[in-house]
Amino acid sequence: MLAIRLQRVGRKKLPIYRVVVSEKTKDTYGDHLEILGTYNPHSKEANLKVDRIKHWLDN
Repeated sequence: MLAIRLQRVGRKKLPIYRVVVSEKTKDTYGDHLEILGTYNPHSKEANLKVDRIKHWLDN
């Protein structure tokens, strides 16, 4: 089963998250099928590929 998850990247005390599609049973930091965007919690900025997110939600 697939899941849309946040994968933490960035440096210590300054996280940035990738929005990825991966297997639900695998580790978050392991392989992912596709990167759907990024999210920066400090600036509240999100860059998302909305069309690809809709594609994965429809499957």
